[in-house]
Amino acid sequence: MRRLPFSRVIVALCLSLAFAPVSATFALTEEETKRAEALIPLLDSPQELWAIGEFVHLGPPAVPVLGKALKHPSRRVRVNALETMSLIKDKSAVPFLNAQASNVQEVPAVREKALRIAVRLDPSNALPALQAMAKDPSDTIRNAVVHESRYVKDKAVIDLLITLLADDSTGVADGAYRTLYGFTGRHVERQDFVQSTKEQRVAWSRDWAQWWAANRDAFQLAPDTPAP
Repeated sequence: MRRLPFSRVIVALCLSLAFAPVSATFALTEEETKRAEALIPLLDSPQELWAIGEFVHLGPPAVPVLGKALKHPSRRVRVNALETMSLIKDKSAVPFLNAQASNVQEVPAVREKALRIAVRLDPSNALPALQAMAKDPSDTIRNAVVHESRYVKDKAVIDLLITLLADDSTGVADGAYRTLYGFTGRHVERQDFVQSTKEQRVAWSRDWAQWWAANRDAFQLAPDTPAP
């Protein structure tokens, strides 16, 4: 297969995005499915941009095939499958993205990327992945949770962030505090999570839990703001 010039590939991608279907109304035919599956290994090859363009041209019906690509042993294939889902911009990809983000066997960078795309596509359905990742032993993953939680306007996210105030990592706890402040505007004097001990963080988490229990029902979250 001849590799197309980069400029032509970019033009093709833009045209594909412009005319791609907006929802997964029609399934791929058997022939189209085989063709799409044959593209998967090309996502780690000199033809990867061409393969991405072909997937984007197929549109939302190709999302299940990209879901299969997320199980490929090549990290490059998995990353490019995520990029392609981001370009297709269809919410049907979110279950695949949530599963990838929650997969403890996956490398952290790929999990973070999957979570970020899931939140961009459909923040209202990203909560299960956030909850699963908040229990991960990796500080990197838990930091991704407190960062991406900013875009998920759900009271359950505030519950989740309050538990992360008691995190073993001061960085995670401080990130959770900053995200909570963005949601609630609540600032508590002398709660310096960066310089805190574990015992202090546990006590401050309890303080927030008590405040939230008293205010949860009446609390109104701000309208959704699209994630960048």
